[in-house]
Amino acid sequence: MDTAQTDQELFEKELNTSRLDIDELVGGDKEMPIFLSEWLKNGLNASAAYKTLHPNVSDASARVLGSKKLTKINISAILAGYDLGYSDYILGLKEGLAAMKFNEQTGEKVPDYKVRLEFHRILGKLLGF
Repeated sequence: MDTAQTDQELFEKELNTSRLDIDELVGGDKEMPIFLSEWLKNGLNASAAYKTLHPNVSDASARVLGSKKLTKINISAILAGYDLGYSDYILGLKEGLAAMKFNEQTGEKVPDYKVRLEFHRILGKLLGF
């Protein structure tokens, strides 16, 4: 079975279980679920996702066409389908900034600076730092 086909089936199954209308989310573009899956796999890089689906396209074209595909995604519908919103994002961000872990040697709870650093980077981008 084709990997892209499998990704699309899994994506559609997940959307169907959360009662989302896939046509509403992707505007009738049948390639969009596969693109969205590749976009997530490639670290939210639309150019790389587009190149995965269309390997013969130039890098410049992939950048433009991938960006155009992203504008077709109804993010609000996806968030509503999973009952997520800005407050959930901010709550997750706050929890990440206060991440803790257990010290294997002492068994004590200590700050997880590696996780906190990544969340500080995200917050910094949001705030424009």
